[in-house]
Amino acid sequence: MKQKTGGKESSGGSSRFVRKYLTGIFIIFCLILLSVFWGFSYKSSELIKKQMHQQGSAFFQEVVIAREWAANHAGVYVKMGPDVKVNPYLLGIPGIKAVITDTDGQKYTLKNPALMTREMSELAQKKGLFKFRITSLKPLNPDNEPDSFEKTALTSFNEGAREHFNYERQGKEVFYRYMAPLVTEKSCLKCHQSQGYREGEIRGGISVSIKSGDMIKQLRKNNYFLMFSAVGIVALIFAIIYFISNVFIKDLKAAEQKLVEMASRDFLTGLFNRREMFARLESEVSRAIRHDKPLSIIMFDIDHFKKLNDNYGHDMGDDVLRELSRTVQKTVRQYDIVCRYGGEEFLVVTPDTTAEEAMNLAERLRCVALEIELPHGAEKTMVSFSISVGVAQMIKGEAVEKTISRADAALYRAKEGGRNRVEKA
Repeated sequence: MKQKTGGKESSGGSSRFVRKYLTGIFIIFCLILLSVFWGFSYKSSELIKKQMHQQGSAFFQEVVIAREWAANHAGVYVKMGPDVKVNPYLLGIPGIKAVITDTDGQKYTLKNPALMTREMSELAQKKGLFKFRITSLKPLNPDNEPDSFEKTALTSFNEGAREHFNYERQGKEVFYRYMAPLVTEKSCLKCHQSQGYREGEIRGGISVSIKSGDMIKQLRKNNYFLMFSAVGIVALIFAIIYFISNVFIKDLKAAEQKLVEMASRDFLTGLFNRREMFARLESEVSRAIRHDKPLSIIMFDIDHFKKLNDNYGHDMGDDVLRELSRTVQKTVRQYDIVCRYGGEEFLVVTPDTTAEEAMNLAERLRCVALEIELPHGAEKTMVSFSISVGVAQMIKGEAVEKTISRADAALYRAKEGGRNRVEKA
């Protein structure tokens, strides 16, 4: 016989609580995980920027050292040829020998530091390394006119900045641009004194441009990898938490159901206890009144149960209670309510049942009880017993306690009448 228990609301509330709790943990974990991945991505980007900055600064220092060497030697003379021309901007500077001739008549032209810087840059650019150029806000050579990045840098140098750098896209290529100031030294005044420069002043700067497109692409790939890894880990965590939550909720529901059963059922027989029976009986009484249907109550107990315990022990008494409970559940209808009312006393609520129909059911219960035999001891002595039964149909307007009392009185008359019999109230 199936008997319903009422723990669905509690189970559903607990399930929602578990899901909310695990969802909160999942969100917090995801936020922590995403912040860690974002930190890795940010740190990688900063490391690359630092590396590019160090390269730009190192290239600048190398160029400055080369220029300083050339300036300390008043420039370098190189053999003139079809591809080597005189720098026209040196011809108008007093005291500068733009062209010299050796004893064999070979002519040489002066390569000043600025021109050396530009030609070194052109050579480095041809080799695909990097490019650099010297420039100022007042250049002698129009080819050294500063671009927008260099103008901004030179202006910041006059305001006290010691370097300027940024990423810049030129066509399809991305460059990391670095620029630092050049300070006027005594060796520089020979060419630049006419421009009003004084020793110690900033006369311009050298800008370095390093190709960074490949590195940025690599950084982007690294960020994509981190992003996909984060998504994959989040998905894995979600699957694990989802699995754990389902298992946990299933176990929780089972535990709650067990608690409900423990609160509503008799621990020995598995039948409803007295408290649960009254709760369900109240619902059945309301339904019977609402639909004008009959409702009967059957009470029975085991005859001479104390003697059975005394003769065969309490373990046998427990076995009798359990076996009688199983037999009664198989005999009554699915929607009848069976409970252990107390001790060896049982109660059956039979909805839609008249007193006569309840008497027939009570007689069947009495008969099936007589068929029960349980072995006892090493000799396997068969123990049997009988029950006495009282039946009462609820009277319209009667309190349910009164109906139970009348059924109990009928049970008492059955016992007084010799036991193993059924009496009607």
